[in-house]
Amino acid sequence: MTAPASPFVLRTALWHLRHGGPRAVAKYRRRLRVPAAVPAAATRAAGGLDFAPAQWPERAPVHPGVTAAVILDDFSRRAFAYEWNQVPLTRDGWREQLAAQPVDLLFVESAWHGNGDEWQYQLTGASGVKQPFRDLLAHCREQGIPTVFWNKEDPPHYEDFLECAGLFDHVFTTDSGRVESYVRDLGHDRVGVLPFAAQPAVHRPVRPARGFHARDVAFAGMYFAHKYPERRAQMDLLLGGAADVSPRMEHGLEIFSRYLGDDERYQFPAPLDERVVGSLPYERMLTAYKAYKVFLNVNSVVDSPSMCARRIFEITASGTPVVSTPSAAIRHYFPADELPVAEDREHAGDLVRALVRSPELADRMVHRAQRTIWTEHTYSHRVAQVLSAALPGQTPAPRLPSVSVLLSTNRPHQLGHALGRVAAQVGVDPELVLVCHGFDPVAHGVAELVAASGLSTVRVLEAGDDSSLGECLNLAVRASNGEVLAKMDDDDWYGPHYLLDQLHALRYSGADLVGKQAHYMYVASQDATLLRFAEREHRFTDFVMGPTITGHRAVFERIPFERRTTGEDSAFLAAAVDAGHRIYSGDRFNFRQYRGTGHHTWDVSDAHALASGEVKLFGAVLEHLDV
Repeated sequence: MTAPASPFVLRTALWHLRHGGPRAVAKYRRRLRVPAAVPAAATRAAGGLDFAPAQWPERAPVHPGVTAAVILDDFSRRAFAYEWNQVPLTRDGWREQLAAQPVDLLFVESAWHGNGDEWQYQLTGASGVKQPFRDLLAHCREQGIPTVFWNKEDPPHYEDFLECAGLFDHVFTTDSGRVESYVRDLGHDRVGVLPFAAQPAVHRPVRPARGFHARDVAFAGMYFAHKYPERRAQMDLLLGGAADVSPRMEHGLEIFSRYLGDDERYQFPAPLDERVVGSLPYERMLTAYKAYKVFLNVNSVVDSPSMCARRIFEITASGTPVVSTPSAAIRHYFPADELPVAEDREHAGDLVRALVRSPELADRMVHRAQRTIWTEHTYSHRVAQVLSAALPGQTPAPRLPSVSVLLSTNRPHQLGHALGRVAAQVGVDPELVLVCHGFDPVAHGVAELVAASGLSTVRVLEAGDDSSLGECLNLAVRASNGEVLAKMDDDDWYGPHYLLDQLHALRYSGADLVGKQAHYMYVASQDATLLRFAEREHRFTDFVMGPTITGHRAVFERIPFERRTTGEDSAFLAAAVDAGHRIYSGDRFNFRQYRGTGHHTWDVSDAHALASGEVKLFGAVLEHLDV
């Protein structure tokens, strides 16, 4: 049953009716269906700055056929929960839990407070592994349940959890440098490397309602006055450099201390203590990730080729650049144009100031790093490793969905350009469904052009010139085979990573359709490239540009395009929202809409286009758009 509309909504709807008629009311109602975003604006609290808790979207697990019994700390428990059906075991009730819910494996991490302190100090300690935990492992062995241990505390806590690791069938470590040690000490080679990762359902670039990147630079973590001298030196370098340039910023460096006011060994010393603005639990820290233009990272471990803080993946995936101190692992995962590393204090200050002052630089850096994360470093990738070891051959590896490009053209002279843009796509192997609208493909050498393009799968269809564009697109939908369908136009420019980024956006947004509302447009009469609707980047919406509509096949099958040649894409999007589908506007990169010359140097339509955006550069400089 639908809840009654509030007085405010009713008044607003009446205003739209008076000023725009029924169509305006329908548009207003569609916008009400767009999912609301959590604000990231900071508020003052007794303990310092505070932020609203982040949302944890509900989603079906990636592996619905896999059930894992787990003992995990809170961060990991919530991240892995999106990957499989999860049964957090209790110390006193695990026998009943396993009897009531058969599981495929037991997955345990080096947890200090496992499952909300249910297993606190059971995995390690002065007296070693405790008996309740040993009983659990023995039961799993008797029942043939594969067991997997992940030491996320390597290398510094290798010895602490070595006895525990020896009880498991399979062992994973965050430090590739410890693999040989495990093989030697455990007497088997069922050992692998499992680094940290991002969870796209949570760590994603969906922007908040307000407060996005409103503050300057932040650090969140602990200060160790009594150990980790390398980390202390890194803090002096990185936080000191950020503090040095803070007077040139509005807010400057702000520090969230994990152990604020507790043990003196973990308190930030002067003058950094003046920069401490409070302490945040993880749910609120996720929101804070999006409130700052830059986040800082220091490394407790500097020589491991694979061990680095999970915050590097999480913050970058959330849409904020990270500046780090050097470590072997950083460059193993990210090149310099994705995550900068400060070599000394002055360099740290320069890096921070450059990113705070230049959103264009920061956005491009983050976008590249996010692509690396979506391609290699999500929890789906990590779970695939675990399942490959524990349940070999039973679970498929993660893959991108197949994609079909829907391209209808009535301009044979644009075929070379259109085929070239589809063929240039990297990271995907698209099927192209090409509709020749009103011209003979044989007479215009379409087969030869297709062969020259190098595309592996192309379906060429014909439609009479009396067919509408909507009918042509429906014809393409019926002929396509992809799990995802992507509408592309014949004269617009699509960068090599365009389709790959669209597929990633479908995954992390959880939307039914994605596209670009924030986008670049080239106005030929002015030889100018402008950015339109910049404020709509990375937001749920009710509209994206027609040439960028990409979505799950079922949406296109459920909602056919109307039999019209203009406005067919807008009508499709409106019908999708009315049917309850969610639309997400992704990044602004790797697409440029083309507006050709008319009869006048400055006609009304060109002026309207220019008024709808901001001119960013003159000329068709595609290097600026290709990220």
